[in-house]
Amino acid sequence: MSPEIISHAMKQYLVALDDQVNVAKAFFFGHLEEGLEGLWNLPEDVRLKVDQLIWEASGGSSIDPTERASQTLIAAAIMRSVEERMGL
Repeated sequence: MSPEIISHAMKQYLVALDDQVNVAKAFFFGHLEEGLEGLWNLPEDVRLKVDQLIWEASGGSSIDPTERASQTLIAAAIMRSVEERMGL
């Protein structure tokens, strides 16, 4: 592959990670509508992973995303997903 293709792929990867971090920030700072919209716009595999992490963290209980504690849990799950995508 050419350096240009590799550079473009790396930039796209970083943009995708940044988008995910911004969704986590929205939840963390209580911007529920922005967070939910951003979460919906993430790739399906990321959404599924976040759902799985939330399910595990909540012990299988349903959560209410309007509650502050749930928003913090969602933000943490999104950030954990970022870490996993980065191989950390």
